[in-house]
Amino acid sequence: MIDAAGRALLQDIFRRESRSLLEYVSDAYPWATPHERTTLTTLQKLIEEERQNATALGRCLVRCRIGLPHLGAYPFSFTTMNYVSLDHLLPLLVEHQQRALEELQTDLPKIAGQDAQVHVQRILETKRRHLQTLQSMAAASH
Repeated sequence: MIDAAGRALLQDIFRRESRSLLEYVSDAYPWATPHERTTLTTLQKLIEEERQNATALGRCLVRCRIGLPHLGAYPFSFTTMNYVSLDHLLPLLVEHQQRALEELQTDLPKIAGQDAQVHVQRILETKRRHLQTLQSMAAASH
């Protein structure tokens, strides 16, 4: 049984994952040169994998009879990220990914419920892997 604080935490994680900068970028159309198309394709794969993880967590919430939260708008600061170049965007994605990873590392020990823990652990592992990929792409872009 997940208590009220645990439900709120899981809802917050779902909201953060659904309103991350990486998720925002999926509709922000970053500008890429023909040479950067491979990087853009890789970025789109990262976005899709994180989206699938958030969807799986949402399904877990429903199975646990935890209401899906209202997602609200993306943070206002993201609105300046439309049509920006990849070399400008990648360091910002690294920064946001690091912050999200730190938050999840803090949250994971607080989560009750084996099913929910598995989903959050999967998100955490994906973020670690994606952070390394984003760091490599950012380093290669300079």
